[in-house]
Amino acid sequence: MNAVENYLEGKERLENAYYAEALPFFEQSLTLQPHFKAYECMYRCYAALNEPEKAFDSIAASHKLNPKNDKTALEYAKALVRYKKDKAAARSELTAILERNKTYMPAKRFLEELDKE
Repeated sequence: MNAVENYLEGKERLENAYYAEALPFFEQSLTLQPHFKAYECMYRCYAALNEPEKAFDSIAASHKLNPKNDKTALEYAKALVRYKKDKAAARSELTAILERNKTYMPAKRFLEELDKE
């Protein structure tokens, strides 16, 4: 199978909550062709499997490959708070999102939530 086929097989398993079974497909997809969405899916799997270090590493890799994807950047900011307890870095990331996309409400709401704490 090629990278896309592996990704799609993993995605199907992820959507059906077969997290552990999905991971090898995403790993193979990444071996063939690195892509931020495969890392983002791995993040979701590892988070569901309660593997925080692997979850954080996966969303960080996703963000590194595509730092201007607002959804991925938001998940990265949430992971900074959840796994690293780094609210300052999360605020910085959220500010960067809102500078390039002032209307991205999920980032605005999360930033407001952080500011209340």
